[in-house]
Amino acid sequence: MTALTEENKQKVVSTIGEAVSTLDGVELVETKFYTEYGAYTVEALIWRKEGVDLDLCEKAHGVISDALDGVDELFESAYVLKVSSQGLDRKIVTDDDMRRALSTEIEFKDAGGKKHHGTLMSYDEDTLTLAEAKGDKVYDRKFITNVQPYIRF
Repeated sequence: MTALTEENKQKVVSTIGEAVSTLDGVELVETKFYTEYGAYTVEALIWRKEGVDLDLCEKAHGVISDALDGVDELFESAYVLKVSSQGLDRKIVTDDDMRRALSTEIEFKDAGGKKHHGTLMSYDEDTLTLAEAKGDKVYDRKFITNVQPYIRF
């Protein structure tokens, strides 16, 4: 069993992205390639504003599987396809992550290690704006770390 070349990984990611885009409101967040229990695995993490449930994962799996059948020659051997949500605790790193997190509660640490939490109202290349209990506050992105969804228990 041999892993895909970088070029073939990009083709697979593109194929999966095109397939997922046919599902209303669903986005491909990330595609992972790894070996697990001796089987080469392709894992697609998806997102939808309303949330991802088992039915959506099954539907996405079918659409992705059908699309990958069209590029089977890229794989040197059998593979396992997994489809799941990005998870509640996935870090917010990219601008696409920020866009998906708009109007939701997030938390992060500043350069001094102090935690902040509020609703993400906007962001740009340099800043993000949170609606906090005391009003809106703008933070410099270069001084924040560990941005993630705020999860209430």
